[in-house]
Amino acid sequence: MANEEERDFLDELIDLQSDWRALSNPLGDIADSLMQDPEKKKRWNPAEYKEVPVANSMRCVRVATQDHSLCTRCLDICPTDAITITAKSIKIGETCRKCGLCSAICPTDALFTRSRMPKNLYESVARRASAYKKCYITCTRALKRLPKGNEVVLACVGLIPRDVWFALLADYNNISVYLPVGICDKCRTTTGEEMLSEEIATAEEWADASVGLEVDEADLNHEYTRAYKRSQFVSSAMQSGERLLTGTNPALAGAKAIANKIQDHAKRVNELTTSLENAVGARTSGNKQRQLTSRRKIMLEALQRTPSLADCITGLEVPTCDSTLCTSCGDCVTACSTHALDLDKRGHVLVEAAYCSNCGFCADACPEGALSMVPLDAHELVVPDPYAEEIARKKAEAKAEADKLMAKGKKKLKKVGDLLESLDEK
Repeated sequence: MANEEERDFLDELIDLQSDWRALSNPLGDIADSLMQDPEKKKRWNPAEYKEVPVANSMRCVRVATQDHSLCTRCLDICPTDAITITAKSIKIGETCRKCGLCSAICPTDALFTRSRMPKNLYESVARRASAYKKCYITCTRALKRLPKGNEVVLACVGLIPRDVWFALLADYNNISVYLPVGICDKCRTTTGEEMLSEEIATAEEWADASVGLEVDEADLNHEYTRAYKRSQFVSSAMQSGERLLTGTNPALAGAKAIANKIQDHAKRVNELTTSLENAVGARTSGNKQRQLTSRRKIMLEALQRTPSLADCITGLEVPTCDSTLCTSCGDCVTACSTHALDLDKRGHVLVEAAYCSNCGFCADACPEGALSMVPLDAHELVVPDPYAEEIARKKAEAKAEADKLMAKGKKKLKKVGDLLESLDEK
């Protein structure tokens, strides 16, 4: 909200416009509600916010290695034991509660929900956080009504992975979780509260920021930000004389700026992927395509814009190899579904930290114990940008040339000064 000393004439116009609309149509919302066809009126349906996860067995380490002791994360997090992993595939049974926790905890994207992919989650929250003073993330049990414009409803808040929380906290400071007291305690998704607590706590540490918490619906704030209202007002005013869609629906004018912001974010994610491939190579020596997990893309994009946050990122580990124990058997390569780990032609183990999902499966799969997990310096996740480096190089060259010309100019001026002094003496 704008402080009194920050208000200007435009703020006054916006308030006058809002007041006039309220006075000119005091019963508008009520009338619209009464006139609406009951059959077409949208009703609260919790099932619309839930989805059965999709399995990509090719990304599952248990399927790839046939070693079912390597990973049990999805099996452990599932509150209804709905997941079965066979020698060839992942199967999700009818007891699935559609909470999405398995997709959030799987480090290799072997399980995912189509409508709640990390990219979708980030964009959904970002749109609301950009337009409203507060953005609330909540679950179906907590809300129990149709969501308002700045409320993101999930089957369980725990389905947002820490990488996405990190990116959101790095970009926005107005995000809160709305969970009334007792909601998680009585939920049949028994593993959700622990999951969301761990993911949020880790992200808060990484981003050096915090997620707000609201427990009372009366405290929720559904106002637009000052910046959004100003953008909406100015855009609609400029187009009021034109027969354009935004002229008849001013809300779209402000929304356009947010849409551009989301598009810019998606563009940066794509550029990041390209920069990473150019920096370390898109394929392994065995011609396997390296894979960035969807959550890691979101995390890396935020880190590129604020590299200093790497100082706060802890708890991630990458494998290191003791070459005296390694037999180059390749079991670790098989266990790495993102192909971050590679064996070169000489049999040496190589790891690309940005692609590594930090799961540790490669170390667990090594029969000789040659691999061990060591703390990762998160600065290694800052992807070199060849374009930025080229610009920096050209700037340095231009500065050097300017300094050279400046020195030459000073030298000539000194000669002129010396000449004038000598003439003066005569």
